[in-house]
Amino acid sequence: MTRKNLLLIPIFFALFVIGILFFYVVYAINTGTYLNREPVERYYFEYDIKVTGLSGKEVNGTTVIMVPIPASKEGKFFTPFTQKPDFIQKFLLKIMHKPERDHIGPYFRNMSETLDNKEIMGDWVTFIEETDKGYMLGFRTNETRLEDISYGNSFVADYFDIFDPINNGSPMLFPVENVSNISSVSYGDYTKYASNPKYDTYIYLSDNLKGGENVSFFVYLAANNDPYEWPEKYRGKYDNLLLAKVNDTGYVKVRTIMGQEVPWGNDSLEVMSTQYFLDFYADGTSNNS
Repeated sequence: MTRKNLLLIPIFFALFVIGILFFYVVYAINTGTYLNREPVERYYFEYDIKVTGLSGKEVNGTTVIMVPIPASKEGKFFTPFTQKPDFIQKFLLKIMHKPERDHIGPYFRNMSETLDNKEIMGDWVTFIEETDKGYMLGFRTNETRLEDISYGNSFVADYFDIFDPINNGSPMLFPVENVSNISSVSYGDYTKYASNPKYDTYIYLSDNLKGGENVSFFVYLAANNDPYEWPEKYRGKYDNLLLAKVNDTGYVKVRTIMGQEVPWGNDSLEVMSTQYFLDFYADGTSNNS
């Protein structure tokens, strides 16, 4: 084999690899491989609210209920995930005449876009309010006969920390006051909670609900990290639960609890198995304050 022919081998191999990569990128763009992972396969959290004991109540005037909203301990909302294609992907998107909206990857809504000014069942309208206690999510109606509230949504964030969400700016049920002593243990290159942290937060009921039966609150947040960015050992979630039954009005201080599942399957700090959870359902009058 001549020297010239020997030089052609690495050139041919390089062109072959480049061709394979080119067609893979084309495939990825057209199938959404690099852009359209499921939301739960990113930094993802769910936020669910149930307020019961309202259905059938007859009231006068405007009724307002407010509950904790996902934010950091300091009251900062999360940053939604944004993904931009790299140089090669941008070039291919352009020559393939993909719409401009595809040049910036998937779009995920922020807190205001998702939660503010939404009409939900029961003729309630949502709003985000900056109160004396900090930001809260509210529900307002002018109906004279009330219905229970059931509402929830999910979010994709740019990043949050599941190992110490309280101290590292992760979404939790805000406002946050009087956090209990946090006990942590080493876990690989990180630490994780050794017990369930608790803290105080607030709910709000307007004065036209005074004197009625107990109103029950269930507010739950569960957040997992991005499984594509973390080895299996460090994949998991944390959750945050508020349970309360109250017959007061105005701002009512209530206790919340946090749990953690790191790695997946280690449910020793599962909030639904805590004494906090069991006591609430054992005591029909508890307000967990």
